[in-house]
Amino acid sequence: MTQRQVVTALLIIQIFGTILLATGQVLRDASSIILPMSIAIAILLIVLLWAYRRGWEPARPIDIVIVTVAVGIATPDEFVVQRQALISLVPMALAQVLGGPRWVVGSALGMLAIFTLRAGPEHGFLTTHTSDLRTIAIFIFIVASMALSRIIADTAVRNAMKQQQRAEEAFARIEAQAQTLQEQTQALQAQNQRQQRLLDLVAQLETPAILLAEGVLLAPVVGPIDDQRAQSFVGRLLEAASLQRARLVIIDIAGTSNVDSRAAALLGQAVQALRLIGCQVAISGISAELAHTLVTDGISFDGVPTVRTPREAIEHYQMLIELS
Repeated sequence: MTQRQVVTALLIIQIFGTILLATGQVLRDASSIILPMSIAIAILLIVLLWAYRRGWEPARPIDIVIVTVAVGIATPDEFVVQRQALISLVPMALAQVLGGPRWVVGSALGMLAIFTLRAGPEHGFLTTHTSDLRTIAIFIFIVASMALSRIIADTAVRNAMKQQQRAEEAFARIEAQAQTLQEQTQALQAQNQRQQRLLDLVAQLETPAILLAEGVLLAPVVGPIDDQRAQSFVGRLLEAASLQRARLVIIDIAGTSNVDSRAAALLGQAVQALRLIGCQVAISGISAELAHTLVTDGISFDGVPTVRTPREAIEHYQMLIELS
C-alpha cells in the first residue's frame, strides 16, 4: 500500500471509531462531554479526509494534534491518576504512522501535559504515567521505541529511494550507451554498405580481358590481389576467354602491388582452368623486385611462359604457330 492509501484508511477507521464511541456514549450517558466531543471530532476527521483526498498534506499533522488533544481530554479521570489505559498509546501510535519521530515524542509530551493539568494540585500534578519511576521508565522506553522504529523505517525508505535513483540513473546510462551503440552500429552498417557498393562498382567496371588480336586476350591485373578479387578475376577471365574463343591469354601483373603464395595459387588455378578450355597462357610484367619477392617466398609458375611485355608473349605465340 502507498502512504496515501494508509493515511486514508487510518482516517476512515478513526471516523468509524469515533461514530461508534459517540453511539456507545449515547446508550450509556448522553449527558457526558464525550458525546459532543466525539461528534465534533468525527466532523473534523471527515473534513480532514476530504481535504487530504484533494492533496492537502497538513491533514496528517492536524489529525495527530486532534487525536492527542481528544485522548488527553476524554480519557476518564481514573485512567489519568489511578490506573493506566492502552488508549494513552493511541496518539503515539498514530504519530508513528502519520508523522515521524518528532511527532511521536511531541504527542507523548502533549498528552502528558494534558494529563498533568487534569491531575491538578490535589494530586500533586502526578499522573498514572509520572507517579512511579518504573512507570516513567516504561513510558519512556515505549516512546523511544516508537521513535526509533520510525527513524529506522525512514532510513530504510531513504536508502531504498537512493538505490532506486541510482538504479534509474544506471538504467538511463545503459539506455544511452545502447542508443549510442545502436547509432554506431547503424553508421557502421551504412559505411559497410557504401564500401560494398563501391566494391561492386569497381568489380563491374574492372575489365577482366582486352582483345588484342583475333584469339588473343590481355588480362591486366592492377592493384593488390586478395582472395575475393582473385576469384572474381578468374571467373571473369574464364567467361571472357570462352566468349571470345581465345587461344592465347596473357596475364599481365605489372600493375599489381603484391603477389603472395595465396595469390600465386589462385593465378595457378586460373592457368589450369584456361588450359582446360583450350587456351595457352603467358604471364608478363614480372619486375625485378617482384621476381626477387617470388623467389624469396618460393613461388614459381612452372610450365607457364613468362615474358617481360605482352608484345613478347604475342611474338612467342606467333613463332610457335609458325614452327608448328
